[in-house]
Amino acid sequence: MPLYSFFLFIFMTFYAITAHSQNLFGNPTCSEWQVLSARDKLTWLNAYLVPLNLTNVSRKKPKTDKFSQLASLDTASLHVDRYCNLHNEAYAAVGAIQFLDELTSTE
Repeated sequence: MPLYSFFLFIFMTFYAITAHSQNLFGNPTCSEWQVLSARDKLTWLNAYLVPLNLTNVSRKKPKTDKFSQLASLDTASLHVDRYCNLHNEAYAAVGAIQFLDELTSTE
């Protein structure tokens, strides 16, 4: 293993520990979502929605990739906030998927 890869692995390990990765890269319930910081919400949305948008497994690929043109994920975070306020026992991923579906279905 090259020295660079080793240091990158060590850095990412420490980053994951300090970033509360069990909440960020899992599927938080809406009650868990509501107590995450704004930074943690945006980090989770980025980790969740970017690959989902790229794969387009269950959706028709739109002509324009509106997701990649977003200036930030603040609108996605607000959408999930609203979803979770209405569905406390649901999962944040459902609200995130709804956001992505609404964003990509308006062609």
